[in-house]
Formats: sequence, structure tokens, C-alpha cells
Amino acid sequence: MMIVEGAIAVKACIQGGKRAVYKVYIDKAKRTKDFNYIRRLCESKDISVHELERSSFDKFEVGKTFGGIVAEVSDRRSDELGDGDAFYIDGIEDPFNIGYMLRTIYALGVSNVILKARDYSKLDAQIIKSSAGAYELLNIKYVDDEYEYLKSLKKNYHLYSLYRGADSKDIFKVRFDFKCLFLIGGEKRGISSKLLSLVDTGLYIPYGNDFRNSLNAASAVSVVSTLLYGQRND
Repeated sequence: MMIVEGAIAVKACIQGGKRAVYKVYIDKAKRTKDFNYIRRLCESKDISVHELERSSFDKFEVGKTFGGIVAEVSDRRSDELGDGDAFYIDGIEDPFNIGYMLRTIYALGVSNVILKARDYSKLDAQIIKSSAGAYELLNIKYVDDEYEYLKSLKKNYHLYSLYRGADSKDIFKVRFDFKCLFLIGGEKRGISSKLLSLVDTGLYIPYGNDFRNSLNAASAVSVVSTLLYGQRND
């Protein structure tokens, strides 16, 4: 069991249905439209709501910006991928960076993300918050053997990597005419050579200035997601 805090995060956990929500604790003085909506949402899903004095939230060890609401929730389940494009995110350890990427991916129309299986229990609350709840709305598939899993997807997806190799193509000159799976690696470690062997097409992002450093992963995801959205909706 873990604690999530903030109206956006709590609401996303309830609406997403990716984990059990056991109890919701609300500052009894909070009577805004959004908080009243959460109360009704909990009632409709038979989730126990406890109205507390503000001082009573100290026991949850929440931050100063928790906003007057927390929830006790289970760990998140692993989903199967749905229809449409997908991202595989590899080698990103910072929960805020993961959250920023998930927010962008979901906002721009992709609903499927693959992550390396690990213990996310200490990261989930930060990922939910930094993703503005998108973490709870996406299909997230956790995999132990990423190589075998990605290999199994090649019959249904065209695999792209963000990798500045000798054969990589200018991302602004590529048409995404297939169902796409984008491999995104951290700027320090990158994508492993084993995973790169599965890639159908390498992509690079050209720069408008003489810049010798790589974009961080969150920025690269923003570029890819924006281009993909534009092509899927032109």
C-alpha cells in the first residue's frame, strides 16, 4: 500500500482503474467544485472517504503542497498494450523525468508505454504527480525481458530508435506510415546495442545550431510525440 497526494493524482487513480483505491482522506474545509466531484466519484465507486481537520494530515508525512487530499492505494498493475502507437522508455531512473515523458506521450495521443519491470512502489507517487495523472490513464506494460518482448512486437510494429547512428534518418523527413514503437534511451546510457539490433529505422533530431550535446529524453519524446500527432491528424 502507498500514499498518493494532491487532487489531480487522487482523481487519476480513481478514474484510471489501474490500482485499487482503499481510502481517500479530504480536508473537511475543502468544498471546491473539484473536491466535491472527487467526493461524488468516490461514492459512485464505493471508496471510503474520511473528512479530516487539516492538522490531521501530518500523520501521512505529505509535502506542503499536497493540497488537502491523499489516498491509500495499491501498487499499479501491468497492462496489455492497446491499439495504436507505443513508446519503450529505457534507462531513465528519475521519476520526474519519467512523469514528464508520460504526460507528453498521453497528451499527444499515444496510449501505450513499455517500461522495464522494477520496484516502482517508491517512485509511483512522484511519477503520478509529475505526469499530471497521465501515468494512471496510459496502458503501461512492465517487462522483465525487454529484448524478447520487443522482438515479439516486430510483427505488429515498426521499431524506431532515437539514435544518432551512421544510418539514422532525419526525423523531420520520415513518414510514420506504420504502427510505430519508439525506443527512447537515457541521454547518458542510451539504448543498448542488443535492443538496437531489433530496430527497423534509426532516427535523429537535427539541430538548428552547432550543438554537440544530446537532448534529454523528455525533450526527445516531445519532438517525436508532436511529429507523430501532426502526421496522424493531418
